[in-house]
Amino acid sequence: MKKPEERIAAQHLVLSSGIDLLQASYHRQHFNRHAHDGYAFGIITRGQLDFFYRHQNWHALPGDINLVVPGEVHDGQAKNSDGWDYRMIYLPPSILENAFCQLTGRNDLPWFLPGSIVQSPLAAPLASLHACLSDAETGPLQKESALLCWLTAFIQRYNQAKISDLEPGAEPLAIARVLDYMQTEFAHVISLQTLANIAHLSPYHLLRVFEKTMGLPPHLYQQQLRIQKAKQLLATGHPLAVTALSTGFFDQSHFCRQFKKITGLTPAGYQKIMR
Repeated sequence: MKKPEERIAAQHLVLSSGIDLLQASYHRQHFNRHAHDGYAFGIITRGQLDFFYRHQNWHALPGDINLVVPGEVHDGQAKNSDGWDYRMIYLPPSILENAFCQLTGRNDLPWFLPGSIVQSPLAAPLASLHACLSDAETGPLQKESALLCWLTAFIQRYNQAKISDLEPGAEPLAIARVLDYMQTEFAHVISLQTLANIAHLSPYHLLRVFEKTMGLPPHLYQQQLRIQKAKQLLATGHPLAVTALSTGFFDQSHFCRQFKKITGLTPAGYQKIMR
């Protein structure tokens, strides 16, 4: 009987230097002991991964998060011939340091002890984050926001030092500046750091204050602005392709999907009604 093939898909993101994604199905793979320069966060989706890490043996099952911190030697192999599937996100220490600083004000790295976190409530969100970062149609604002939100939740829950959860202030002038910028630049690629610079807030603080004020995160607000403009263009007879391009969507099919999610109608259906 022919053994199942190994399937490996890897990406290097231009979103931020040093972020790598891996989605793999292994059956015969055996990783020799090695270490990474950065952090590795993974979720097992099938089978069982066994690995040596911090002088002890660990295993990770579906729904578990497997974790490696910089410089720690580890290996990896299947429990049996069925192998394992997982999704991995590899991050440089600078990204964790930045997220930790925004939470604590300290220029330091978070510290996590276990190599495997059993049935973590952050496992499913990690899978969703991997899918978001892998999606070519998803803009950088949404990717950066999703990554920062997941990292801060993970740090707050699993970092060994206790972190106080500060409530965001109203910051009305900061949000007003951000809204003014987004209403002008909605069709362009917008980064979270750009909005944070305009608000004079950290990206983490901006995300919390923005959602508290507006009721939705910045990337969804940008999407709303794009759809509003698209409705205006469609109502005046602009072709679908021109409308999609003018409002900053990845392509016409992406535009059609997002338009229907928000309005309940296809762009063509909406245009027909308006005519």
